[in-house]
Amino acid sequence: MKSTQRIAALCASLLVAVGVSQAPQAAAGERNLVAFGDSVLADPQLDSYLSFRASSRFGSSRVNPSVDCPSGYNFAKRTGAKLGMPVADFSCAGAVSMAQGPQISEQVRVAIERGALTPDTQRVLFATGFNDTYNNSKLSDGDLRARWVAATAPHIAKIRAAAPNARIQIVGYPTIGSGDRYCLLHFGPQPADATALPTVQRYENVAQWMQVDLANATGTEFVDMKPATWDRGMCAGADKRLWAGLVDFSAGPGNLPLHINDRGQEFVATQLARS
Repeated sequence: MKSTQRIAALCASLLVAVGVSQAPQAAAGERNLVAFGDSVLADPQLDSYLSFRASSRFGSSRVNPSVDCPSGYNFAKRTGAKLGMPVADFSCAGAVSMAQGPQISEQVRVAIERGALTPDTQRVLFATGFNDTYNNSKLSDGDLRARWVAATAPHIAKIRAAAPNARIQIVGYPTIGSGDRYCLLHFGPQPADATALPTVQRYENVAQWMQVDLANATGTEFVDMKPATWDRGMCAGADKRLWAGLVDFSAGPGNLPLHINDRGQEFVATQLARS
């Protein structure tokens, strides 16, 4: 039992806790897209992520661990390209609202400070929540949902005040597991395991409802990625899987283990551009 719990904790922390580029400023009058979120959105290369975290903790010139984080060609950038909008991406691996780690509040503060959010901003993507589940695992689901909304809704209010004409979308996570099964090992077309991790299933489910609650509380959109991805999670075949496993030789291109791969980034971007 203890070994199963350790695996669940490892998977949860890796799922969304993990080139360095400064988030761009919006030019005056620019119809842009602005993004906030955790590593599922940021999608940094693993070596860049580790280097950035080491610099922020131990570097001779310590950097703010919540901003200017490494990111890849993620679904925010892809959505902007599909819509013909420049993108200001402030997402950061490990982002949280109510735990220790890179803070969503800092992402929003810096975006406002740098002029990325303006009355001309057209779209805001906000994709976070999972890291706050396992970091507050002793709370009941109801308490976790209520406290997370209370901690996160003020950030949405600040975004709306700075970008009153923007369409704000709370972006849900694509399906990760298959029930309480998570397929961590992939060596060929089909998964090599189907590990029971009910704790991770709990985190996946409560993160979904936290985001639904946030959208309802703030009058914003919730973009539900679950229906379109119910059969594309970590236990799907290699030809349609959107999530990489822990050890994975068949997920196709992607940056991080236990995160959405390139196919997943493109899938989410397509859904958002069509929404």
